[in-house]
Amino acid sequence: MTRISAPRREEMDEEGRKAYDQAAGSTGNVGHGPAILYAYSPSVWRLHNASSQHVLHCALTNRQVRVVSLMTVKHWNADYPWSAQAKAAIKAGLEPEIMEAINEGRRPDFADATDAAVYDATKELLSSGNLSDTGFKAAEAALGYHRLSDLVGTIGHFTTTALSANVAGCTAPNDAPSKLKRR
Repeated sequence: MTRISAPRREEMDEEGRKAYDQAAGSTGNVGHGPAILYAYSPSVWRLHNASSQHVLHCALTNRQVRVVSLMTVKHWNADYPWSAQAKAAIKAGLEPEIMEAINEGRRPDFADATDAAVYDATKELLSSGNLSDTGFKAAEAALGYHRLSDLVGTIGHFTTTALSANVAGCTAPNDAPSKLKRR
């Protein structure tokens, strides 16, 4: 159950129907989760779908995107996106112990130094809204500007996802592979 009901395609204006059709054809995300709120603003919906496609093909690895996504939706206490991103993280090969460490607010033990750098930069950005000089130098050295830019964009993407799901009142499905531990 949600606070906002999803509009039906036949209730939408022409712009809304185009955004609906585009989403149905690309992500398939219509009528549930944060897409409920996006459906009320076709331009937001189209832009978010384009952002979703970018995140899937950005300079970060899929595992790194999932680390950022889990950290971001955890930061915003977003139950529904946590469950969706946990499922995607498992498919991406992210170890369950990394996912659960993030869920418990602990720094995971990463085998890969770049994954650790992604975690550290994301943690600092979500905590303070910026990188300290030390944090910036570490991110610059480990990630370079392209991956750093994609990391910031990925945080923004999943912030929109999390807040939209929260506002719409989306709850995690009962069969979620992982439930968000609220802070």
